[in-house]
Amino acid sequence: MIVLLVLAALLAYMYWPAGPIKIIISRETTYIDGPVNPDGTVNYVAYLDANYSKGVTPENNAAPLLLRAFGPDMLPTAITGQTLARLGLPADIFDRDKHFIEWKHRTRPGKAGATKPAQPGQEMDANQEDQADSVPAFDEVLAGQIHPDLEAWLTENAGPLDLVRQAAAKERFYLPRVSTSTPPSMVDVICPYLQSVHKSAQALTLCALLKAKRNDLAGAWDDVLAAHRLARLMGQGPTLIEQLIAIGMESFAAKAGTELATRYPMSAEMGKSVLGRLAGLKPFGDIVSTIDQSERFFSLDAVMMISRGGGWRAFTSLTGSSSKLDPKAAPLDLDYNQMLRGVNSWYDRMVKPLRIPLCKGRGQACDAFGADLKEMAAAVGTVENGVVMLVFRCGGRPFRGALTARLTDIFVAIMMPSLGQAVTLSDRTKASSEIEIVAAALAGYHAESGRWPADLKELCPSLLKTIPVDRFSGKPLIYKPSEKGYLLYSINDNLRDDGGQMDPHSRGDEKKDDIVAEVKPAEAASKPVETKPAEAASKPAQTKPADAKPAETSSRPAAISALKNLSGKRGNVLSAVMVRALPRMARR
Repeated sequence: MIVLLVLAALLAYMYWPAGPIKIIISRETTYIDGPVNPDGTVNYVAYLDANYSKGVTPENNAAPLLLRAFGPDMLPTAITGQTLARLGLPADIFDRDKHFIEWKHRTRPGKAGATKPAQPGQEMDANQEDQADSVPAFDEVLAGQIHPDLEAWLTENAGPLDLVRQAAAKERFYLPRVSTSTPPSMVDVICPYLQSVHKSAQALTLCALLKAKRNDLAGAWDDVLAAHRLARLMGQGPTLIEQLIAIGMESFAAKAGTELATRYPMSAEMGKSVLGRLAGLKPFGDIVSTIDQSERFFSLDAVMMISRGGGWRAFTSLTGSSSKLDPKAAPLDLDYNQMLRGVNSWYDRMVKPLRIPLCKGRGQACDAFGADLKEMAAAVGTVENGVVMLVFRCGGRPFRGALTARLTDIFVAIMMPSLGQAVTLSDRTKASSEIEIVAAALAGYHAESGRWPADLKELCPSLLKTIPVDRFSGKPLIYKPSEKGYLLYSINDNLRDDGGQMDPHSRGDEKKDDIVAEVKPAEAASKPVETKPAEAASKPAQTKPADAKPAETSSRPAAISALKNLSGKRGNVLSAVMVRALPRMARR
């Protein structure tokens, strides 16, 4: 009898549920100390929204104008009413104006050469989809290959683009972060408006180029600067996807500005005005800080979501091996504070190499972190298999810590993306903007003196306070002047001097990707020439092959979808946009 009692007591100790563990609020676990939900978890949505909204007023917020420009599709239906109420806007705000029409939805006059989207049920490969849905590429328009629908599309969007220009003049852009979950969930913080705003920035740069071709150089620069300001506004957003979209928009603007500065001579007075306005742009967002917060918060919030229920399927669904979730199931008997500490530790390790300049070894440091993450993922296996996992699952309370550690590693392997490429993309865009500024200063110098400076130092201090350093080499930008032109470039992220060559079709070790501004002798004395789209070549935009690999995201799309299901949501908007954003913007 005594033996049976001892055995019963032992079994009760090993397998009796320990009950819910109170989440410890600390830097090591939750990373921030509040706001706190009624169940003791941290409300990351409220934290991000509070910081995002600081300093915003009805007068300086670009959101009302952008809502008028893009219409109800800018917000999910479930949160439209609450969002408008928090902004103090009337419910009929969408009824006042004509809304921006994306290229794929444009009015088609039926001219030859117009790109046609796939019919319902017809599948397209990635390149065909890009071509059908993408605005004509800047390079094609620059070469005179103007799509026959382009002029009509821009005219059709004249009203919405005027609202976008007005919005770009504002100081802030704030849309409340609204979650329909209880407690609020980071999974709900999606941004359906991003693609429309992104396309509008591209439309502004195309307007700029067409205006320059018609001798309206002042209007062209107005649109380029509006695109720059719109990108900076988007970059104020608290999430990584907003930062990535802002990078794409800034890339459009910098490329357009560089083309204007090198192809269309401007007066000395205009040169000083343009330089002053470029210098007055707000600094671009810090993508590493965004990763350090919003991406970390996404994972920490996911741990807390799993801690509320879902049982084993809360984990198996993350890998995509099980799509059936039971939110009413009791949570796993784990030490969730231990899990939070583990997730935070991995994020600390990931962010550290991202802060290293590329020229000082960021690539190698990110590769080393990625190798460690891959090795860990291979070692822990999955939730469903492995003798060790079976022992941990059946071993009861004595194995609780070991089981928590194993599941933490599995969670990290699934949820943590490798984001070194995102930081490099941000650096590349910033370098393009710096090249644009120097090119504009060179144009102003030439307008004043009738010659190109022998050294970039001659631009200081009358035109520039300082000359930007090439952020990839850590050395001065490479500048090669001639009597009738110049070549200016950054070596870009391959960290190799390609002699000022940029070939989007090159690959691998032969890839030439310098960031270039060049005035060729034949272009130095060129004047703007009016080009009418109806008389120009009508070749449809061609999609360039990708020259960058997609960001490594592991099994994260399935994980995000599972978490949406666990919180009673459907779809996977955030991950779908994020997975596609990096490779597409890397091609720009």
